[in-house]
Amino acid sequence: GRPFGKSLCHAWGASPIYLLGKYYLGVKPTSAAYQTYVIEPNLGGLEWMEGKVPTNNGEIAVSVSKKEIKVKAAEGVGKLRFKSTIKPLVNGGDVKEISKGLYEVTIQKGVDYLVKYQG
Repeated sequence: GRPFGKSLCHAWGASPIYLLGKYYLGVKPTSAAYQTYVIEPNLGGLEWMEGKVPTNNGEIAVSVSKKEIKVKAAEGVGKLRFKSTIKPLVNGGDVKEISKGLYEVTIQKGVDYLVKYQG
């Protein structure tokens, strides 16, 4: 049979999929229906990852490697927070250092963001 030994179409088998978006991609709502949210990616030893988190009003797409972060959201306003050993470069937005080595970018709906950093 089934390669995972369970159906990923049912809530009791699909919960690990939800955890990937929440803890690895780091996408978490900060208000109802993801009208505001935070993205705090955690590679956890991986070289790269990418995924989409479904929301009521569209998807939040995140792609992360050790040198780039790409984000696009269909709705809401978010905060991308990440650590970098160098000052990051961001297209389409401003980056602000919120503490030593910890940076934040405000994510607006419909904008493709590309962050160059060193994780």
